[in-house]
Amino acid sequence: MRNIRAIANRELLSLFCSPMGYIVIAFFLALTGVFVIATRSLEPGQPATLRSVFGFMPIMLTIFAPAITMRMLSDEYRTGTIETLMTVPVSDLQVVLGKYFAAFLYYCVMVAGTLIYVLLMLIFGSPDLGSMFTSYIGLLLAGAMFLSVGLFASSLTPNQIVAWVTATIPMILFVFATNWVVSEVDSAPAIREVLQRVNIWKHMELFNRGLLMTESVAFFLATTMLFVFLTIKTVESRRWR
Repeated sequence: MRNIRAIANRELLSLFCSPMGYIVIAFFLALTGVFVIATRSLEPGQPATLRSVFGFMPIMLTIFAPAITMRMLSDEYRTGTIETLMTVPVSDLQVVLGKYFAAFLYYCVMVAGTLIYVLLMLIFGSPDLGSMFTSYIGLLLAGAMFLSVGLFASSLTPNQIVAWVTATIPMILFVFATNWVVSEVDSAPAIREVLQRVNIWKHMELFNRGLLMTESVAFFLATTMLFVFLTIKTVESRRWR
């Protein structure tokens, strides 16, 4: 546990000691603010909810999650420090988990910035705090999943831009394709049922409606664990090259 914490602390310092770490957070909050204004969520007479704003989050996460993780393993490969890590008594599991936890904590700080909009709603309206709470649970779970995919992409290449593209493009296609196919496929109920279970929009919508469904929680956690496992195996394979 000490090694995981040390690696996580090193990554967090790297994120918060560089201008890029703050630029990513600022851009995320600014874009969220644009959606708040565009959906008129804070206007008098409008429902005091961020439901429409959270509806945009899956596509935002396909961009921002890989931006957080793209350099975490890629830079280790590029600079050769991954070999140094492998010569000290630190396991591949500890390396990956340390970096993943750092990415998730950074993401939590980023999401916490959006609470300013909740505060404004509490001042000027009466939001449904129950659905707001489940929306944030969904946002954290979805972020955990997207971060695991981003970290896996970072483990595949020494180029951080390639890592970002490798994670972002497939995730965008997956997010939009599953939603489109579910809405278009009527003649194949079996396929439709499978796609419904992996439809990120559907799971996020349930959270936004105040529903904390076991199926949705299990989907995000299982996918997260799968990609963390794949990342560990990818890093592990470099020991034998």
